[in-house]
Amino acid sequence: MPTFLITNDDGVESPFLPAMVAALRRVGEVRVCVPAEEQSWKAKAVTRWGRIAARPLERFGAPAFAVTGTPSDCVNLALHHLFPSPLDWVVSGINIGWNAGAAFAVNSGTIGAALEGALCGVPAAAFSTFMEPALYNEWSATRRLESPQAAAVIASTSDRMAAMMAGLAATGLPPGALALNVNFPGAVTARTPVRWAPLEDNRYGSLFVREGDGFVHRFQHNLRTVGTDVSDRDVVQGGEISATLLSLSGWSLPRPAGFDLA
Repeated sequence: MPTFLITNDDGVESPFLPAMVAALRRVGEVRVCVPAEEQSWKAKAVTRWGRIAARPLERFGAPAFAVTGTPSDCVNLALHHLFPSPLDWVVSGINIGWNAGAAFAVNSGTIGAALEGALCGVPAAAFSTFMEPALYNEWSATRRLESPQAAAVIASTSDRMAAMMAGLAATGLPPGALALNVNFPGAVTARTPVRWAPLEDNRYGSLFVREGDGFVHRFQHNLRTVGTDVSDRDVVQGGEISATLLSLSGWSLPRPAGFDLA
């Protein structure tokens, strides 16, 4: 049976964690290594300076650690230090909020953790889900998701994630794929379609607002789309599951004829 490492950027209190562990234990062995506190928008940051602590956890019914570092720290420590036996897959998420589009993908700690696994030679998948504003605000304000609507999102996406991972464990990722990025539209069923789509090419403006004599992060949802192709965000907004294969090869372009540096 495959062994899955669950990590995230929402931290040890994520309400998705117990459901993910239960769902993945039906198809393999499970290990957990997550940030001790929320580490959203940390991308693939690694703690260069300072000491990181890894504290064992007993709450998930599987070997688990809470780490005082970033999602990428969690993955690297889990793969190389914290668990005695090899791990076959990194499963990052399920993130509270979608990670569709380039502007989110390059900032997401959820995707960053998956990329860390892939760069360490372990195949990886990142999972996120759109949350209705009322649910997202509930999580932001109370660090809880306890409504029946939230429970339906947590249970259904965890089950569908486990089914996807069972298939991936059998087939592997295709050649050239560094990791898989999946976004759910909220609560799903076993019949909710999966559509393969590229990341939306988008941009944003300011990420901060002035507060007193300083600034605080405040995403303004000021996205603007570049291009008109059907994207992962279009798929999720249409009520389907988006799936995108990520690769670092697309980060470099051949030099156009006539373009040069002085």
